[in-house]
Amino acid sequence: MIPLLQINKTEIDIGLKKEYRFFQISDCHIAYIDEKSSQLDIDDNARFHRQWDKLKVDFATQFGEYYDESHNIEAHLIFEALTRYALEFNADALIMSGDIMDRVTDSNIRYLRAFIQDFPKRVIYCPGNHASHDEYGNHRNMYDRFKGLIENPEFDIFDFGEIEVVTLDNGAKQITDNQLKLLEEEIQKGRKILLVIHAPLNLGEFGEKMRKKLSGYFLLGAQGDSENAFKLLDLIKNNDKSFVAVLAGHIHTSVEYPITENLVQYTTSSGLIGYGREIIIK
Repeated sequence: MIPLLQINKTEIDIGLKKEYRFFQISDCHIAYIDEKSSQLDIDDNARFHRQWDKLKVDFATQFGEYYDESHNIEAHLIFEALTRYALEFNADALIMSGDIMDRVTDSNIRYLRAFIQDFPKRVIYCPGNHASHDEYGNHRNMYDRFKGLIENPEFDIFDFGEIEVVTLDNGAKQITDNQLKLLEEEIQKGRKILLVIHAPLNLGEFGEKMRKKLSGYFLLGAQGDSENAFKLLDLIKNNDKSFVAVLAGHIHTSVEYPITENLVQYTTSSGLIGYGREIIIK
């Protein structure tokens, strides 16, 4: 079965000398098993199907997004259909904005590492909150297991000439002093930054709506978050002309909402129901 893909299309004109094309996917929640899979991985795969077969319908229903039987297949098959679309779109890079895997298991790491090695375009991987879930369901720092997926999971930079893509891990909603320092340094360089995070920024009416529907857990800069979360939001707002856009996921729905009059945050809905976003920056 070929899954129905639901593609958002975004064009940002900031007067660049050439056109840059990116394809964003998020929240695919892959739970993969292979011939090397442990019993833990096999059990996790079964748990995934019990959980997400219901949750993906619940999210789609809650936000009025389309869902049909073509999405009742294993998550990695929808992920592969989306990544084939990225090639058809001729993206300069595939941007993964978190929760591509459902838990950090050996099977999932093997699958994604092999995919990234074979994919003919650049792959930009930003961790999500599920990147801190190990095969036992525990929450802990899993950066040591991300080799081959992303060089610097906390904060990474990808150079595209006139612009750079920066990934900043906010999946656990814990913004570090080092992340703030590194982002300030990039801003000072005067480059145009396409910022990729997982949990979207808490903004105005968008934030109010999401808090009512999903709770503050799904937003960065909600009540109870750390001081650094609010410092990051202020840093972005106060330097809005340094940014091209902010890309996020996590809330399993697609929303475009202004951060300031010069800057927009785009969240892209779940890969589990075939969502992706074409981004043209020129």
